[in-house]
Amino acid sequence: MQKSDIQWLKQWRDVVSNREENLPEVGRYNAGQKLLFWVLLLSMLTLLVTGIVIWRQYFSAWFGIEAIRLSALLHAFAAFVLIASIIVHIYAGIWVKGSMGAMLYGKVSRAWARKHHNGWLKEVGKGEEH
Repeated sequence: MQKSDIQWLKQWRDVVSNREENLPEVGRYNAGQKLLFWVLLLSMLTLLVTGIVIWRQYFSAWFGIEAIRLSALLHAFAAFVLIASIIVHIYAGIWVKGSMGAMLYGKVSRAWARKHHNGWLKEVGKGEEH
């Protein structure tokens, strides 16, 4: 996370109000995308570790009842966070016009890139000049 990412997150009202002209310039990924990556990764790792602890058939004999109960609670919480994050991700993909095409075809228009990821467009543009 960079300084501009922190500022981007602080201006979340501008993000949800589609006032991107007020937001700091972002590169290839905005702060929301970076945050989502880490939330999903940590949720999945938590599910993996706690799932092993509560897997009665193979591993639960190695752990005390307190650890199993705590793991079950953390497992449920991580699952909730993961599912909620996926729902937000799908909503954001549909909500930001042009994002579906980017995901399906791997390409965006220059106008879309200028509006949503201007820092990345400038970086890519430097490579085209040489």
